Amino acid sequence: MTPLMQLSELARSFFSLWALLLCILFIFGGARAVLLKRPGSAVGGALGLGGSYFLWQALFDVHLFGNTPAAAPVSRAAAGVPFLWWIVCLSLLTAAGLGMLTALIRRGRRNVTPEAVKLCLDSIPCGVCSCDDDGRVLFSNVCMHRLSVALTGERLLDGAYFAGKTAGTVQTVEGRKWRFTARTIALGRTRLHELIAADVTEEYVGIETLQTEKEALSRLNRELREYALFIDETVRREEILQAKARIHDEMNRLMLSTVAVTPGDTAEENRLFALWEQNALLLCMDADANPAEAALRDIENLAAALKLRLVFSGPLPAGLTEAQQGLFFSAAGEALANAAKHAGAKQMEISFTESETEIVCAFTNDGLLPAGEIRFAGGLNNLSLLAARQGARVEAAVRKAFTLSLIFPKNG
Repeated sequence: MTPLMQLSELARSFFSLWALLLCILFIFGGARAVLLKRPGSAVGGALGLGGSYFLWQALFDVHLFGNTPAAAPVSRAAAGVPFLWWIVCLSLLTAAGLGMLTALIRRGRRNVTPEAVKLCLDSIPCGVCSCDDDGRVLFSNVCMHRLSVALTGERLLDGAYFAGKTAGTVQTVEGRKWRFTARTIALGRTRLHELIAADVTEEYVGIETLQTEKEALSRLNRELREYALFIDETVRREEILQAKARIHDEMNRLMLSTVAVTPGDTAEENRLFALWEQNALLLCMDADANPAEAALRDIENLAAALKLRLVFSGPLPAGLTEAQQGLFFSAAGEALANAAKHAGAKQMEISFTESETEIVCAFTNDGLLPAGEIRFAGGLNNLSLLAARQGARVEAAVRKAFTLSLIFPKNG
């Protein structure tokens, strides 16, 4: 059988090229096995590379030095083997290399591999980064690299530094909002630090929309409360206007009846006179009545009903306008109700203090002092809204006793 040494130079070159291609095949297959974390295939690739390289080196020595002592003894011995055995060895190595590569490719398509994980994480719309305690980046996807360049101007090389700058914050990148969250996870004996960047632009848009709607709803609610506060006054004025209109119509009818009465009809004249007197009294009642005195009587009656002793330290300031007086009596009624209901008070003192810029009306009761922070709600909140419309303000203070103050600006 013809040894390989006796073949033509062209034939030996063919075997040499075959061995070289096998070396490349096993290098590629071994590298892919390492990436897929297949240690058995990696060892097989290394053994196949060793065998292919040995055959290629033997042919290379024979090509350079021929069958002379300059060639290595092992190379000369291998070249003396019949060429059919070379074909068998190279065919077996080829089959092993192609089989290993095919199995690795099939496994990569059918199983979850690091490459598949990397491809998947690169395709998701959020940023992912993992690093160790020293900040060495173990993994990061394309999105996180892009965010790092946009926020720091540098590629993501130190995970701990980048996490310290962004963790727990919301950053704006290219007009979109990104929320960065960090956590520590244990993987066996290794502790990893994970940083996630999530696109929360839609959430922020929704929050801004809700905030706008909330402000509009609060404004509408405030307007409704103000409307409810003044609806009683509006109804009262409407009733007075209707009463005056009825009196006016009655006066017109009396005037016509008086003109048309038959002279000497004493009974009819007396009846018309009584009607004139009644309507005249009704017309003068509104003009002669003093609203402040009527309101003061109402406050005194309320205090008596609540069994509270009402003490005035002085007269009502003359500088208060009619609207301010109305607000004062409303505040007095609210103060009396709260003193009796919440503090169990027996006495309330109403005092007045004037300065160059303000008039202070103070309502002090001897009841129990409130605990904690004082918050205006219900009637006091409505009173504050009424005061604000007149440029006044309502304040509460707790010292030796609870004092509610209504403060009017002068010339306001």
